[in-house]
Amino acid sequence: MERADAARNRAALLAAATELIRERGIDAVSIDDVAAAAGVGKGTVFRRFGDKAGLTQAVVDSTAASWIKVASLECRTAAEFAGQLFDHVLASLPLVIAVERTSVRSCEGNFRLTVDRLARLVGSTFNAHALLAVLRGEQIAFLLDQGMTAAEIRAGVVSLADTLAAEV
Repeated sequence: MERADAARNRAALLAAATELIRERGIDAVSIDDVAAAAGVGKGTVFRRFGDKAGLTQAVVDSTAASWIKVASLECRTAAEFAGQLFDHVLASLPLVIAVERTSVRSCEGNFRLTVDRLARLVGSTFNAHALLAVLRGEQIAFLLDQGMTAAEIRAGVVSLADTLAAEV
């Protein structure tokens, strides 16, 4: 059983890391920043999570419920599901990018749920992966940096989903 002070420190570290990553993006957040924001020494972060990737993975694991909720929503069409996935990625963009950059394991269980669900809507696992490729945080950030609006990107994602589903 976890000691009460250790549980408090873990919760404080996860909350601080989540907030800092969302505000600044993963590249602008250090272990020192997270420790200071949580009110603990950086040694506590290293003992608890190992490194920045371990901390990021713990943040992802602790926030996975929101992804599962999106992936579990009732959607009648591929376009509707893809639009909801886009909205979720956009709302969590810095955190999604952090996962993409720092974690090999990423959100495998949640990702598998998403792929399986999407494959049923677009006709194949390949089509599901093709659609998910444009929903990567890095891709969306790139398109935003190129001057596209979120509404334009979302419309493109929805259109692609419609096109892939039409082939089913």
